[in-house]
Amino acid sequence: MFFINLPIGLAAIPLAWRLLPAPEASPRQRHDYDPLGVVLLGAGIVALLLPLVQERQWQGSATWLLIPVAVVLLGAFVAWETRYSRRGKEPLVDLVLFRLRSWSFGAAMITLFFAGFTPLFFVFTLYLQTGLGYSALEAGLAITPFAVGSAVSAAIGGRIVHRFGRSLVAGGLLLVVVGFVGTLGAVWLVPERGTGWATLVPLLVGGLGTGLVISPNQALTLSEVPVERAGTAGGLLQVGQRIGAAVGIAAVGSVFFARAAATRGDFASAFAHGMLVATGFVVAALVVAVVDVLVDRRVNRPDAVGSSRGA
Repeated sequence: MFFINLPIGLAAIPLAWRLLPAPEASPRQRHDYDPLGVVLLGAGIVALLLPLVQERQWQGSATWLLIPVAVVLLGAFVAWETRYSRRGKEPLVDLVLFRLRSWSFGAAMITLFFAGFTPLFFVFTLYLQTGLGYSALEAGLAITPFAVGSAVSAAIGGRIVHRFGRSLVAGGLLLVVVGFVGTLGAVWLVPERGTGWATLVPLLVGGLGTGLVISPNQALTLSEVPVERAGTAGGLLQVGQRIGAAVGIAAVGSVFFARAAATRGDFASAFAHGMLVATGFVVAALVVAVVDVLVDRRVNRPDAVGSSRGA
């Protein structure tokens, strides 16, 4: 599976060489590599993600002791980064980023969204293959409408994101919620082999919404980040996405398997319960996006702008 990345990467190298702008000539600058910050952040994220991604393999409550360990490590990381910055050095993560509303809201929203959007592929393919007896190829084809919708709308969203701003992302999240609810309805109404056809339209709608969320949010979230911090800010967004995906798969997967065991193999019911949890994460992301839109409109009102200028 990972071999697929190799030809794509090889094709991207000459395109990057040709299309990416050359770095501007500037005086040689000294950079600090913050090794302790790297160790604390890396160890904290591993401690946080490990019990989540290994939730089915590691049975027992002792595994979850890594969560408070992660909290301590990440707290130590924040304290160290604050101290490192005050000493006039270049930290691994500039905590000033969290003062940017566009970045903070965008990072929180995308973390919640990945917690809800990623588990769809996990529980839907489990339901199709284990519950309905679909082959791997049939299950992959059944979820293809989601991928197609996402690809199409991502191309469109990238062109109109600066026209509609965060409202575009909120609209995309609403489409995802509609798609998830529609998928639940389709599974309920057509619980047998016809499920793959019944879920075609709602999955397409959810995919269209996803394409209006991920790429536009990336552009909006990084829009106010200083250029010299863009790499760090983008990397932190990826960390948030990975944490959200791990939390979502652990939560939704646990509900799915628990329901399947309680109902003695009723995978339609297990899928429905798992998707309700996933939809809850997406709704939470939608709430964050709507709050961001409302705050942005309030800040940019003519009377607010005029009063701030007068002050």
